[in-house]
Amino acid sequence: MQDKVLLSISEASELFGIGQHRLRKIVVDDYNCVYHLTVGRVIKIKRKPFEEFINNAEQV
Repeated sequence: MQDKVLLSISEASELFGIGQHRLRKIVVDDYNCVYHLTVGRVIKIKRKPFEEFINNAEQV
């Protein structure tokens, strides 16, 4: 999982220690698709931009 660029919701939840429901809320608020990519009906989290978001966030 260390080399993956796109993570599923469950993988991102496990890696970042954030609940899946909270990750889905973050994706809904991400109007410009900075942190996520939608492939059909599947949501993928962009690892590098999301890591930067988490590092700069004061509260998630």
